[in-house]
Amino acid sequence: MFRALGARLTLDHKGVAGAALFEAAAQRMWHWATSGLKTSADVLSEGELLENGQEVHVIRCDSDNRSLCRVTLQRADEWDPSLLWVTTFDAVLTGQTVDVGVSVEQDLRHLRVPPSPLAPPLVALLHDFVSEGATAGSQRLRAIPEPIVGSEQIDAFVQSCLLDPGRRLPVVLFSAIKEEDAVYPVDAGNPALTARELCGLAHVYVMPRVEDSHRLTKRLGMLSVYDGAVRIYWPRLRLADPPPRHPLHLRQRLNTSSGPAIIRRVVEAGARSYRPPDGTATLLAIRWRENEEERIAAITHDPDPAHQAALLRDELLRVIDAKVALEHEMEMLQHQLMRADEGDSLLTGVSTAPRPATELTGRQAPPVREAAATNPDDVISSD
Repeated sequence: MFRALGARLTLDHKGVAGAALFEAAAQRMWHWATSGLKTSADVLSEGELLENGQEVHVIRCDSDNRSLCRVTLQRADEWDPSLLWVTTFDAVLTGQTVDVGVSVEQDLRHLRVPPSPLAPPLVALLHDFVSEGATAGSQRLRAIPEPIVGSEQIDAFVQSCLLDPGRRLPVVLFSAIKEEDAVYPVDAGNPALTARELCGLAHVYVMPRVEDSHRLTKRLGMLSVYDGAVRIYWPRLRLADPPPRHPLHLRQRLNTSSGPAIIRRVVEAGARSYRPPDGTATLLAIRWRENEEERIAAITHDPDPAHQAALLRDELLRVIDAKVALEHEMEMLQHQLMRADEGDSLLTGVSTAPRPATELTGRQAPPVREAAATNPDDVISSD
């Protein structure tokens, strides 16, 4: 599967119990996945639901002080029925904090089809979480662009946002044209629309005054933005970073495709760097173990020897199929590790210099050509 989108949110409301937030988030995910299905129930329940070619799978697990709810929706593309989209929602409750992960994957057989933009229902779902006070890392999420006006806000933006080590999402900053305040190039895209499309995926800011761009330049130097340009600041920003690491879209080079390209670049970067909420794999393994124990108990307690043998045969075939699928997944992971080892950054796409070959890496060092030094005694005078 090719991941087309990935988002991580954290729900932590003062005065509201974490269990209540967890159940509310799970119920929202269930309503989104079953929207338009006639046979779905109003209340979330564990199991499978099949209707009109759509499959909804729900897994729940409770262990100690942690809980997991995974809702998976498989549906065919509206324009190409042979194209499969898989949307996975993970809600993990740890103490009083709820972490929510959203992943949209595409069938690998159709790599020719580019990742589709966020569907309006998914945008609405992310907006619901953000309106409830969701955060990403140490930063509060918003569905509208936030203006930066004045020297105090510039300093706070640089220190509390750009240079914040706890920031997990990129920052998209729009600057006004130098001819008029609060006016942005049309080709750069509407900042409000960009903030809506990137809700939960990025922090969108606007700098409506020209003089504020000069103040930002004094703070950031070559990493600043000005005169209608748009810049993407990736997480873990440092003032010593080379300017190409944080893409700058100049006003003179903008065109009609620049706005969608900026959105897609942020979406693809988030998809590549996405990881499920902490504890998801552990809780899934616990639930899988519980299911296996139930299956084994059902087989061993079957009084009919013939039926028991048939169940054992089916289990053996299932294990063989799982082994084949696991080998395929291991090959895919090995391929991804090989690509990551080439030095391409998952977030910025900036290639880094390859590491030198050593005995630890297992690579064979390239042959070193030593230039032969000229021996004065070998030089024969032509006189």
